[in-house]
Amino acid sequence: MNQEKIGKFIAERRKEKNLTQEQLAEKLGVSSKSISRWENAKTMPDISLFEPLCNELDISFNELLTGEKLNNNNSEFLSKEALIGYERYIKRKSKIKIAFLSVITFLAIILSSMIITLAFNKTFFGTTCSLDFADGANVPVPRFSYYRRSSGMEKHTIQLKTLKQPDEINVFIDRYLSSLQKIEHNGKTCYYNQNDDFTIVQYRVNNDGIGFINTIYITYCDRNINKN
Repeated sequence: MNQEKIGKFIAERRKEKNLTQEQLAEKLGVSSKSISRWENAKTMPDISLFEPLCNELDISFNELLTGEKLNNNNSEFLSKEALIGYERYIKRKSKIKIAFLSVITFLAIILSSMIITLAFNKTFFGTTCSLDFADGANVPVPRFSYYRRSSGMEKHTIQLKTLKQPDEINVFIDRYLSSLQKIEHNGKTCYYNQNDDFTIVQYRVNNDGIGFINTIYITYCDRNINKN
């Protein structure tokens, strides 16, 4: 099915009938823009409009879908061919529509995740996060991280939301932790900051599976954990 050929045929038949786009549109109950889009091969008429369109242009269904006037000898063959062509057209358009909607849905999920993240965060950090229960000491965090919450009593956990990906964040975390003193506590490796006198119990990233949003967990305690 040649959509461009069909569009030109509709335009030719409309002009032969001395109809403007506006007049044909009024007869079919559509906008003149719809007629223009058909004639410029941007869209096809809805199947519900085939019969009234053919009546107004004085053409057959076969002639509409083949884009030309036909004689009776090849009408049966072209009828089957036209139907097959239209079926392929509909399937192709459906696939394009599904793909488009899938992309839009994916982008909407990403955007919603970002909006939700921003809506529930109260502070934006540049490169550091203040540890409220460690005399205001700071710990480096990836850029574009957002404060989510802080919890805990003796050990305090900060949750940050970030748009950066786990691989990149893990490199950042490893680089920072390597600058601290390694200490063992209850069989677990912790990291002590001698200058600011606090201990990092955990510093890790978790992929939340919500778009590109990931959560960073920083658990810390004031002073050297082995001396508390």
